[in-house]
Amino acid sequence: MSTTAGKSDVSAVAGADTQAGPEGPHAGLKHGALTLGGSVIMAIASAAPTASIALTLAAIVAVTGYASPIAILVSAIPMLGIALAYRRLNMWEVNCGGTYAWAGRAISPYFGFMVGWVIILAYFLGVVSISLPIGTYALQLFTNSSSGFAAALIDTAALIFVTSIAYVGIRAAARVQFVLIAVEYMAVGLLAVLALAAVLSGRAGSVAFEWSWFSWGELGGVSGIVSAALIAVYMFSGWDTSILVNEETEDARTNPGNAAVISVLTLAVLFAFFTFAFQGAIGPAQLEHHSENALFYMAEQLTGSWLAKWVIVAVILSGVGSALASLVSGARVTFAMGFDRVLPPIFGRTHERHGTPYTATFLGAAFALVALWLYNVGSSSAQSLFETLLSSVGLLFSLFYIATGIAMAVYYRRLALRGVRNAFEFFVFPVASAGFLLYVAWRSVPELGGWGGTEMLYLYGMLLLGVLLMLYARLRSPADYFDLPREAYDPEASVPPPIGGSSAD
Repeated sequence: MSTTAGKSDVSAVAGADTQAGPEGPHAGLKHGALTLGGSVIMAIASAAPTASIALTLAAIVAVTGYASPIAILVSAIPMLGIALAYRRLNMWEVNCGGTYAWAGRAISPYFGFMVGWVIILAYFLGVVSISLPIGTYALQLFTNSSSGFAAALIDTAALIFVTSIAYVGIRAAARVQFVLIAVEYMAVGLLAVLALAAVLSGRAGSVAFEWSWFSWGELGGVSGIVSAALIAVYMFSGWDTSILVNEETEDARTNPGNAAVISVLTLAVLFAFFTFAFQGAIGPAQLEHHSENALFYMAEQLTGSWLAKWVIVAVILSGVGSALASLVSGARVTFAMGFDRVLPPIFGRTHERHGTPYTATFLGAAFALVALWLYNVGSSSAQSLFETLLSSVGLLFSLFYIATGIAMAVYYRRLALRGVRNAFEFFVFPVASAGFLLYVAWRSVPELGGWGGTEMLYLYGMLLLGVLLMLYARLRSPADYFDLPREAYDPEASVPPPIGGSSAD
């Protein structure tokens, strides 16, 4: 087929996928409650740019030198490929289960179930991971001492606030996120300007800018990019929230996918700019020594305590926003699986007035509450357990991003054969993006202690639990999810399929 033919096919499928139809299969949700802007805000908040940079700045500079912004932009390319896959799959079917639903219909219901389980694990563990520093950072505002009990109380208050907003509704969540981001970015934006001025002016104690920062040698070549990608995947994780709230978004077929793409591009710019601005503001030895609170130390060195305190508040608000978005996301996938009765049907319920999956939300909040208290006031073995579990969060995100790229290529495989442009859009780019993330995931295993290490053994255990739940659902549940036939987009069909149905193989 010619390139011209491929171009017409792309236009045709876009028109077919975006025809008018239902806004999703789950009537209990508040359809159309979220704007495109609100969807973007939820996605960006889920990735928690400020908290992510605060936690990873020292690590990414250590592996790439001062070329880390380039490594971040390179890592954003496969993320963009996966975002475009989400965008296209969302045009096919609007479903808050996301890849759980799409992979189940395009590849296998069993594969889809396991992808859904991985998404739930990633987001509910993510709530814990991003909530843990909140109490510790908050204590720094008032005292230099640390108290596990006090940190647990603060974490609990933050979790109660987050759960209350998630319970009230998606529109309230987006409004809260807007306020949090406004306060947060005023602080880090001011710090970025001051840090960049220090770097460019050669201020004492900072690292003066050199054009060699943009060189291949400074980056460390392919090994530097791969090492940085291990960190960047963690930094970017969460932008797919816009897809998981798709049924609650205006113009549900197009806005959520557009929000995913916008979010990835925005995060790439934010991460690259802030990393460039911050990385040289203090010397490498100080950056490494203060790796757990680098932004606070940096602000203190540049302005004194007033901005340093504000930066702590910004990191706290970033963590609160991410916890809220992560809880919302995990609850939507749990709800979709409960609605399909592959998880207990109680999780498939929505609040009559608020239109939120309240039982699934409370499940995620309860898990996080127990984990936060066990970590903060529990024994060292309990802390070690949760540190081990949380270390796999980035890998879990990688796994379901990989599954999304594969599901896109499988569902649109017939269309990919119709021209060069189609082949690139529907097969090459998503598969190459998934392949890059798979390589990054494989390279991250040694960082987790190897295939037989403790971290991986816990990951195997979590996946085995998912397999057992899947077998129970298959054998004992009345769900018809496992009887779904495989489906693929048919470019020869004269009438495009509606949501919930397609041409079966």
